Amino acid sequence: MNEDQVTLVNTGLPLLIIGGIAALLPWLFTPRDTRSHGRVLMSVVASAGLMLGCSAGIFALFDKRSLLDGQGLAQQGVVMWMYLRTSLAAVMVWGPVLVFVWLGLAQRVERLRNRDIVRGEA
Repeated sequence: MNEDQVTLVNTGLPLLIIGGIAALLPWLFTPRDTRSHGRVLMSVVASAGLMLGCSAGIFALFDKRSLLDGQGLAQQGVVMWMYLRTSLAAVMVWGPVLVFVWLGLAQRVERLRNRDIVRGEA
């Protein structure tokens, strides 16, 4: 990431991985048979919190600098803060993905609720 050029490997690949994880996490956290929008919301919020750390880790993985490369604790803190800021900027990538997944999960909840009403189970 600390290169002069923006390439597919140093920018596109991390963003593609982050977008894929953002699409997968809420589906993993949400039970398949839930009929609760509150549970879906908790899953999406938990996914968003995990995505902040996950995207910072992915950016750190693709960066050529090392946190343990003989730097002092203060310098490591500065580098970790830089990764967190980069992760916050990546919300522009994974935020909309998370919103669309949230809408899909909400539609699934409504579909299950409607099926229960039709069967007379509600």
